[in-house]
Formats: sequence, C-alpha cells, structure tokens
Amino acid sequence: MTTHFERQLQRLRSDLLRLGTLVESACQLAYGVLIERHLLSVEPLLQREREIDRSAQQLNREAIALLTLQAPVAEDLRFLVMLSHLCCDLEQIGDHALEIGCAGQTLLRYPPPPYLEDIGLMFQRSQLLLSEALSALANFNVEAGLALANCDDAVDTDYQRLYGRLSAPLMPQESVELRLILLLVIRNLERIGDHATTIGQRVCFIVRGEDP
Repeated sequence: MTTHFERQLQRLRSDLLRLGTLVESACQLAYGVLIERHLLSVEPLLQREREIDRSAQQLNREAIALLTLQAPVAEDLRFLVMLSHLCCDLEQIGDHALEIGCAGQTLLRYPPPPYLEDIGLMFQRSQLLLSEALSALANFNVEAGLALANCDDAVDTDYQRLYGRLSAPLMPQESVELRLILLLVIRNLERIGDHATTIGQRVCFIVRGEDP
C-alpha cells in the first residue's frame, strides 16, 4: 500500500513539474514579445512570473516540512534536499524570461533588427533545452539529464557568435540602446541554457547520489 509519506512525495514531484510548465509558458510568452512582437504577451508574462514565485515558495515550504516531520533516506532524501535548488533554477529561468520580455517590449519602438532571426533560433534552442531538462526530471532519467551539456554547447556557440556581431562597430544610424538590449537578451538566453543543464545534473545527483 502507498504510505502517506509516499503520497506527499509524489504530490511534491507533480507540483515541481507544474512549476516547470509555468516556466516553459513564461519562456513562450517572452518569445512572443521578442520574436513575434506581440505586445499583448507582456501582461500575461508578468502574471506568470508572479505565479512562478508563489509556486516556488510554496514548494520550498512543503519540502522543508516533509523533511522535518519524516525521516526520508536515499533517493527520497536527495530529492527533498535538491527540491529547493530545482525551484531556484526554475525561478531564475522565469526571471530571465521576464527580462527578455521586458527587453522585447522596449524593442517594439524599433524596426525589427537584422539580428532577430538568429536570436530567434538561439531562443528556440534554449526552450528545447528547458523542455528536455524537465523531461529528464519527470522521469529521473540520468542519461537524458547528462546529455543536456552537449545541447548547451550549441546555445553557448550561438551566444559567442551573436556576441561577436553585437559587439562590432555600430552601423550608420544604428541605435546604441538597441545593441545593448540585444546583448542583454542573448545573455539571458545563455543563462536559461545553463540553468536547464544544471537541472539535468541535479537529476543525476538525486538518482545516483553523486555529481556528474
């Protein structure tokens, strides 16, 4: 029979994955503002960020309570210990998505910059990395989690290439503000990839009890 503790643990896992879904949604809304130039996506993005913060805080409280009241061991203990770190990873991805969305809102004052298509590809790669990280977390799939490091290399390559272009001398009549905002955007995308990769590494620790 399933014990009360096991049911509580399963509920925490489900709530963590729901938090991941909220974060994915925030990234999609940010993509809508930045790449598709949908101004109406800004307010839902702000609301989604508030939901993410509330959910992460609630999960942390429940994990601490379960650790205090029970005596988990092995994988269950490692999951509860890692849960606050996973919430922090996801919360920070949500913060990066919000920064990108706000940057995209400012960019609406300008015509679409020539760099936007390549940034859109980098954004899609970052979103895919997040999706694969959440899948690894949902299934406690160590191999999938560790494979994220290779995918993150592609995001890092995008960052280096775009950083080189955006750091080049300005074209005539080109706005300094626009360049700076785009640099901020790709930095946030690079960080999303880093956090997604970290989630995969945390899956390895939960399952194996060791860092990759």
